[in-house]
Amino acid sequence: MRRLTILLLALLMLGTAAEAQRNKRVTRKPAKPVVVEDPRIAQMLAATQQIMFIDSMVVDKADFVRHLPLSAECGTLEMKDSLMQFTNELGDHRLTTYFDASDSLCHMAQSDYIGNYWTTPERVRGIGDAAVNFPFLMPDGITLYMAQKGEKSLGGYDLFVTRYDGDEAAFLRAENLGMPFASDANDYLYAIDEKHQLGYFVTDRRQPEGKVCIYVFVPNATRKVYQSEAYGEEKLRSLARIDRIADTWTSVPERNQALHRLEAAKAEAARNGKQNAHQQPATELDNLRHQAEVLDKALLLARNYYAKANAADRQTLRGEIIKSEQELEALQLKIRQIEKQRRNAATRQKK
Repeated sequence: MRRLTILLLALLMLGTAAEAQRNKRVTRKPAKPVVVEDPRIAQMLAATQQIMFIDSMVVDKADFVRHLPLSAECGTLEMKDSLMQFTNELGDHRLTTYFDASDSLCHMAQSDYIGNYWTTPERVRGIGDAAVNFPFLMPDGITLYMAQKGEKSLGGYDLFVTRYDGDEAAFLRAENLGMPFASDANDYLYAIDEKHQLGYFVTDRRQPEGKVCIYVFVPNATRKVYQSEAYGEEKLRSLARIDRIADTWTSVPERNQALHRLEAAKAEAARNGKQNAHQQPATELDNLRHQAEVLDKALLLARNYYAKANAADRQTLRGEIIKSEQELEALQLKIRQIEKQRRNAATRQKK
């Protein structure tokens, strides 16, 4: 009986230990997955641009455009339903982003203001099949900055630059701007205001839903990169992430000068905003002058193309050029007539 009791106690203890072991196996925490960093990050990190960020502000993503004090020379940015439209300073060329339900991507189209109307938008050539948005065309009409989302992006939208090839009538292959303008978040807009020597960079990194941060920076005349051997890896990563803009202030006088330019840009934008709010509607003469200016520019481009075109293209262009010249002549005649009428009316009023 004693042996049986001891045996039963031993079996009970073994069963309890086995149950505890089973429970321990069930409740064991799963191992953390090993995160493999995108190898492109290390490559970009080594070429991080040395940029001085002078200021930053957090605003609503839906209307961040109104917080950009860009000069009139930069053109006009408009945004609706997270899609951006850019119109150049002359008001005769426009880049519009649109959503295509057939591939569920955003694409970019361009149109021109000719003969008192906008031409039918045509998809921009050379941009590729990646989702694209937030275009900004430099005043040279050649350099285009934009946000793309696709295989070349680290995560979400990345910022790219491309240039227009007049011979091919298409944009060249776009290049990623790299760090600190690239990240695994959404980096939306890169714009340069040459008049005030300031740049604007918009991103949602480290921001709550519906918010973005606008960074103001000093554009470099030539590309500068951090010498990686002079910085530890963590410091270089911090600069690439723009953890603290104060870490980029390599020259206090230069930053102060840039801040003065920023205040001047804000004051100018405020004045222009008030003028636009109270300006008189465009007169018939204003519209005619604009039409003549745009048509004259289009004719110049057509003549330049005609000079190097083949025989077939010349045959097609010849008739169009003649018609446009006649239309321009008629516009100029009407402008002179209205100007003469105004002068005569002003003379009568003085008498």
